[in-house]
Amino acid sequence: MVTKIEEMKTGPQANQPQSVTQYTYKGTAVFYIVAGCCDQFNPVYNSDCDYLGAPDGGITGKGDGKIPDFHAEATNKKVVWENK
Repeated sequence: MVTKIEEMKTGPQANQPQSVTQYTYKGTAVFYIVAGCCDQFNPVYNSDCDYLGAPDGGITGKGDGKIPDFHAEATNKKVVWENK
């Protein structure tokens, strides 16, 4: 995940995320990324950088529907990086 964060930080300013937060979701460490701009999904990745889904964001604000229980089930919030 560190490599992914570095790639995002050095990309175009409009594509940089606002934050990366680590959670425990279904017993596994995952990373929730708040997108840098409007109408984008806020994706969640596991520690192998595999995409799990987007619990929110996008045009409807409801994500992609792949992990609708994320916000109710995710615990142990820890901010890993913030775009300041």
